[in-house]
Amino acid sequence: AAVTGILLGLPVLRLHGDYLAIVTLGFGEVIRVLANNLDKPINLTNGPKGITPISRPPTPFGLPYGEYFYFLVLLLVVVVVIVNRRLEDSHIGRAWEAIREDELAARAMGVPLVRMKLMAFACGASFAGVMGVLFSAKQVFINPESFTFLESIGVLAMVILGGMGSIPGAILGATVVTVLNLQVLKGFSLWLNELKNAGVTVLGYSLADLPTQFEPAKYERMVFGIILVLMMIFRPQGIFPARRRQRELTTPGG
Repeated sequence: AAVTGILLGLPVLRLHGDYLAIVTLGFGEVIRVLANNLDKPINLTNGPKGITPISRPPTPFGLPYGEYFYFLVLLLVVVVVIVNRRLEDSHIGRAWEAIREDELAARAMGVPLVRMKLMAFACGASFAGVMGVLFSAKQVFINPESFTFLESIGVLAMVILGGMGSIPGAILGATVVTVLNLQVLKGFSLWLNELKNAGVTVLGYSLADLPTQFEPAKYERMVFGIILVLMMIFRPQGIFPARRRQRELTTPGG
């Protein structure tokens, strides 16, 4: 995963900001389509059929698999958070912050831009690879369609909603988006369908006459888009921003 991150990072070293985000999202789509078609003439990825079956991790001490997997994921999340905290406080993390704030000033201070950028790509890809292994072990099946463009947008929504540059913010954003997606919208759709089937009338309008397309769970991406727009307008730093980002947005002239 780290090597792949470096290979993807090499062509985009000169990009930053929104352009970098657009290109990396584009690379994600290119790789997905490529993996979807690498089943011929030589089968490398098994194409749309994916990889199956994938073995589950062995469960020690006769623990139920669900509980064991939960604590395994929790342990790995804690390890990843600790590693990120250590990186943030290290000279590597300070170099990344310097590059993010001002590449020209960072270069003038002797920060090796190419090496630091490639290291950032490698670290990010490594963390993604670890979580990808967990995901595939849970699903016992994986194919290119497991990682669509909408999944990337969902991750982006988590980061922006929680607060960029903030580890607690990223965790909070992931929790909010996941609960909104899996519980709130789907629960609201089920509740609305029950009202429609019961023939409930609201303000003289029968809910049974609502079109079948009106199902909140189908519009989750639109809901995420509206949330992101509102966040950018009213709270661009996110729900739980990093202290530095908070100071930049609240200090006059910052």
